[in-house]
Amino acid sequence: MRGAFRILVPAAVVIASLLFLPVCAGAVAGPQFLVDANWLGLHGGKVVVVDVRKSSEYAKGHLPGAINIPVNSLQTSPDAIMFPVSREEKILGADGLDINRDVVLYGAGREMAYLEFWMLDYLGMRRIHVLNGGIEQWRGQLATGETKLSPAVFKARPDPARYATTAFVRGRLKKPGIILLDVRTPGEYAGTDVRSLRGGHIPGAININYAENFQKNTTVLKPASELKKIYAKLDRGQQIVTYCQTGTRAANTYFVLRELGFPRVRVYDASWIQWGSNPSLPADDVSYFNFVSVLKSIKKLQAEIKALKGQGK
Repeated sequence: MRGAFRILVPAAVVIASLLFLPVCAGAVAGPQFLVDANWLGLHGGKVVVVDVRKSSEYAKGHLPGAINIPVNSLQTSPDAIMFPVSREEKILGADGLDINRDVVLYGAGREMAYLEFWMLDYLGMRRIHVLNGGIEQWRGQLATGETKLSPAVFKARPDPARYATTAFVRGRLKKPGIILLDVRTPGEYAGTDVRSLRGGHIPGAININYAENFQKNTTVLKPASELKKIYAKLDRGQQIVTYCQTGTRAANTYFVLRELGFPRVRVYDASWIQWGSNPSLPADDVSYFNFVSVLKSIKKLQAEIKALKGQGK
């Protein structure tokens, strides 16, 4: 790294990293997008640590030296679609990133850091990593003071081979050379758990729940040997398109496949929230949201609340 880069991770992080659980032991090999706190301690002065959580969560406590770029600030609401590249450039540049920075992302929960990884990967950053386990696994001291970088020029080099649109997916349905990978729960895939206008899945898609990527009841990814078994049947020579409800869980599986060395992986950004809400798009195992049942439940709940108020509770 150039000497002009600001040191963002002070000695406290190196010390704190010794208290971090060794979650990466025997973990994924390959490009090493996935790192642990020991790695962070060794490279601390050379990387930008990015907290992808909401600003309110960042303010309560974050890794020492981390800046805050909430993943939700990079996408639309409520459908969670990436902003146009020009807007992403302005946001990331204002936060002090340029495309050549070395970055380590972390968040809370299983998903959000991987979502920001996919966004930055698509925009052309090549030295990006995710801290395995996120803040839940951090055993060092947390900081509350805000760290900011001087504004920079972020000039994206978007890679269209990392991004799938609805038109891209529809134009390749059931054609050779492509695998549609639905990473939602089996219930969502089968249409028994309806979270859009329709339940079901994109025709021809196979289902591997993204939750299979994690060690039980943790935010820590499984070791490479286990992840390889989960995706052993996927043809590395084919184009793989991951999708879920809004693209968030799909980004985690995207990360895992990239880490395992799959060369051609995309995220379908719009995912089922848009596909399932558009009746003109084909779907398998179709079911529909039961509005009548929901209204009955709401009326029952309202009656119970009214009765409780009448009892002075």
